[in-house]
Amino acid sequence: MHIFLPNIGGVLAHQREYIIWTAIGAIILLGILNAVVKKRLLESPIGIYIFLFAVLLLSSCISNPIKNMDLFLQNAARLIAGVILWFALLQFDLTPKEKISILFLIFVSAVIESAIGTMQFFGLYRYIPITPAPSIGMAGGVFQQKNLFASWTATGLIISLYFITTNRFKNYPSKKKILFWTCAALLSLSLIIASSRAGLLGVALAMIVILPSRKRHYSAVKKNLIIWLMVFLIGTAGGFYLLSIKDRLGIEKLTVKQIEWFSDTGQTSYAERILMYKTSVAMFKEKPLLGQGFSNFGSLYMYYQGKVKKADPQYKEVGHSYTSHPHNEFFLILSESGVAGIIGVLILLYGFAKLLLKYGKERAGLYIALLTPLTVHILVEYPLQLSTAHYLAFILLAYTATSHFLKASEPKLSQKAAKVIVVLLSCAYIAFAAYTIKTFIAYNQLVIWYIDNTEGRKGGMENIMPAVKNIYLKNWAKPMYMFVNAEDAVKDMEKNKDFLNDFIKWSGAEKRRLPVLPVFQYDALVLLNLGIHEGKYEYFDEAMRTVEEGLLLYPDTEYLKELKPKIVGQTFKALFKGFQRPEKQRE
Repeated sequence: MHIFLPNIGGVLAHQREYIIWTAIGAIILLGILNAVVKKRLLESPIGIYIFLFAVLLLSSCISNPIKNMDLFLQNAARLIAGVILWFALLQFDLTPKEKISILFLIFVSAVIESAIGTMQFFGLYRYIPITPAPSIGMAGGVFQQKNLFASWTATGLIISLYFITTNRFKNYPSKKKILFWTCAALLSLSLIIASSRAGLLGVALAMIVILPSRKRHYSAVKKNLIIWLMVFLIGTAGGFYLLSIKDRLGIEKLTVKQIEWFSDTGQTSYAERILMYKTSVAMFKEKPLLGQGFSNFGSLYMYYQGKVKKADPQYKEVGHSYTSHPHNEFFLILSESGVAGIIGVLILLYGFAKLLLKYGKERAGLYIALLTPLTVHILVEYPLQLSTAHYLAFILLAYTATSHFLKASEPKLSQKAAKVIVVLLSCAYIAFAAYTIKTFIAYNQLVIWYIDNTEGRKGGMENIMPAVKNIYLKNWAKPMYMFVNAEDAVKDMEKNKDFLNDFIKWSGAEKRRLPVLPVFQYDALVLLNLGIHEGKYEYFDEAMRTVEEGLLLYPDTEYLKELKPKIVGQTFKALFKGFQRPEKQRE
């Protein structure tokens, strides 16, 4: 995750995501091979509940056509890969010491992330080869987004709070302990400068759970607990001090400002989320049983949001940009999978609660606390899709919480069958790794093309075509390719008539597949120009429909508003010319 990659053009660097996906594939391969070679399959009591959860989510496709196949394949692969990854991790049968090592690695990663974020806060990102924060005074870290940064930091903090109760920490020499305390202080400082409600709430709730549930453990290490709390407060105070310098406010005024910021429900971010939740409920009400279809949210949401905003004028000033996720996993499942999806969630929660009851209060409290920061985050955003690192960490934590009371079985596999499976799995991973590397290269080329176009240079088609043909990237790359070509094509209508007609067919379908604002803008532009070139009223009529539809979804778009009088004017010109032709023919 923390491999330094070249910063291409100051845009969000997703390159490390492909490295993590390659590692995830390797874990799955090794886990399954471990079971095949040893002829020993390990299963968790919660396995059946996870399986039913995934099946119920996907069952919504039975009664709903898939609107966006590219996005469906990605989301389905993400869901299925998560289940397989969890299952593969079980096959390693890690010892408690090895599980602590995994948690410690996440803690170390959070510390590195905090160090990078602090450097970005001071503007030192200029001297390290990572994507910079938008401005000095912001802490984006590797993730370049404050809530991702904060939830990662919060997870590291809770791991550190647990780590002080372990025998490994007790055996640390003084120098290592001092280094550990310094890292914990840095984490708490970073959490404050991130200015993220999700991170702060995640830490607070996790502490409320872990401290009383593991009271006996903390009683045995009172000194370590007191030091941890002092270090946490020192780091917090340091974070407030840095914010006071940035905002040029005294500590008292800054504290008041932060409290008001945290509790002000009138903020745009609150209003936007409430709009998303209301719209998700409206989508659910229309198809309550199986929902709108797995992965169809991004294709349908903007149309439903337009109706909600039209019916409730208080949301007129929010929700202007395309939304592909309601910033809450529960509402996503509610709208896409309906009652079936909610039953799946309840089944999963029942299985997890049943397992925790077997663990007892102390161990159950630990696992709930470790999962709390990321769980809070998925209820206010969508980190498991925004960041592969969060996706992997969440599954690792879920594995740690569910890897007890395992049942072993011995599948009957002949020596020949085992060898065939090993060869097939190895070939599958080689193909996956090769495709991931190819996607990595195509993504870098796409970034170069995008930078060239945004900076006024014409990007070469050789840089975007690999992404247009790539299953993982084409969902966004092909629209970008079509928009740029359409902009060039309208400059010479006669020469590019075939492409423009193809574009109209494509954009008509795209409005239902991926209704982003540029689809309506370019569709209306091309229709208008075709109408002018060919003098057909049908094109003007379709252009006006596109503008009206676009303004329903994106009501404050000046470009679409300006197109309306142009379309009307060109329609009258065409009508006037139409009246003149019969007169000339009579003469």
